[in-house]
Amino acid sequence: MKTSKPAPLTIQVLPLEREQLPKVPVACRSLAELIHSLGTRKEVSEAWKVVPRTLALRMQKPETATLEELQRLAELAKLDLPTVFELAYYQMRHPVVVPTPRLGRPKQH
Repeated sequence: MKTSKPAPLTIQVLPLEREQLPKVPVACRSLAELIHSLGTRKEVSEAWKVVPRTLALRMQKPETATLEELQRLAELAKLDLPTVFELAYYQMRHPVVVPTPRLGRPKQH
C-alpha cells in the first residue's frame, strides 16, 4: 500500500511596507519564495540586516542560514520561527529554482 507524501506547507506573506504599493498576500512554499515575496532584494537585505550576496546564498542554500538569521527573517515576515524552519527544511529536501531578482531587461543608465 502506497503512502502519499504530505503536501508542502503553504503560507501567505505580506510584502514589506512601501508607500506607493498596496500590500497583497503572496503564497510561499519555500524559504526562497518567502524572501522573494517580501520585496526587492535590496529592501529585504537591508531590513533583514544581511548583505545582498548573503541573501542570495540563503535563497539558494537555506541550510547555510544561521539560527539568528532565521529568527530575524521570521520577525521581518511576521511569522513564527517553526514556520520559517519548515519552509527552509522543505526547500532543502525539494530544491527550487530561485526566483530572479527582477523580470525583464536591466535598466540602461
